[in-house]
Amino acid sequence: MRPSVRWRQLLDERVDEAVTYLGRAPGVSGFLIGGSIGRGEPWPMSDIDLLPVYPGDTPPDGPPPALDQRRADLVDWWTGSGRAQALDLARLCFTVGEIGPAMRGGPEWVAGRMGEHRWFHGSDKAYGARPVVSGDDPADAVIGEFAEWLTGVRFHPAVVAARLTEWRRQAEVAWAEADRLQGEDPVTATYHLRESARAYRMILIEGWGDRLGSMGREWTRFERMAAGNGQADLAGRVAVLAGADARDAADRARIAPIWLRERIGFCWAARREVGEDVTEEQNARDQLAAYTLHVVRKRPELDGPWTASPDPLLGRHLTELRQLLTASLS
Repeated sequence: MRPSVRWRQLLDERVDEAVTYLGRAPGVSGFLIGGSIGRGEPWPMSDIDLLPVYPGDTPPDGPPPALDQRRADLVDWWTGSGRAQALDLARLCFTVGEIGPAMRGGPEWVAGRMGEHRWFHGSDKAYGARPVVSGDDPADAVIGEFAEWLTGVRFHPAVVAARLTEWRRQAEVAWAEADRLQGEDPVTATYHLRESARAYRMILIEGWGDRLGSMGREWTRFERMAAGNGQADLAGRVAVLAGADARDAADRARIAPIWLRERIGFCWAARREVGEDVTEEQNARDQLAAYTLHVVRKRPELDGPWTASPDPLLGRHLTELRQLLTASLS
């Protein structure tokens, strides 16, 4: 299925609809439109990523019920209209009360919060974000300034150094868990091996002064970055360790669930629509790698041979990743 010629117009209309409808929920001061749409780099499969800005100093533990219900209502409405659309609020958010201290504290303030999930992932997703405010809130101006400021500090040396520290911590924790479980539970050990390899990949990317975007396109993007930094061979090794080798993607895709094969086809058409330089095997690999992780994290009953788990070379791959992680510290 090819994307509609009106896909950009539809995304624009739905973003406007989302921020208007969700903005009427109580207890929301504004939003940052993040992700590929916020950066002005949409593709037909783009999610709508909204990072709420709440009043006060303390962020809620997830979207407030009234806001989350409005999100669910919109998603149901869009799905029933014949063209489904993902709308992500998740737990990534900011508060009006922390904006002032953050901007006064500078990049070092942000760096000090890279151990917090909300700031670690939120400050990256907000890179290039577009602010949306109510128009009648005293916080409107500061939210707009904050969006621009947050983009400006994303690649400050202090922030990058703190992000590298956190990625190394995540890589080591996942590797240790994979090593511990490899004998008794090789399937779970494979998951942790792949998480560790993904974190190692981020160590490389941060060191190159770059970042990743859409999860459904990230491995091909990583390979391009690596090639530009003279590390194409290393990228290939990391992809194998993470279960994201394009060379076996066609075989895995043939035995994947029908819903995933449909997504692979949709994404292939969408990527060609925007002129992306990607092969059919790379596209299949990107979707397989993304949804292998989604299944383990959210829907383990959908696991099957298409996930290539457990890794038949688990022990060897753990040893190779251990060597790469050790070398990254030297």
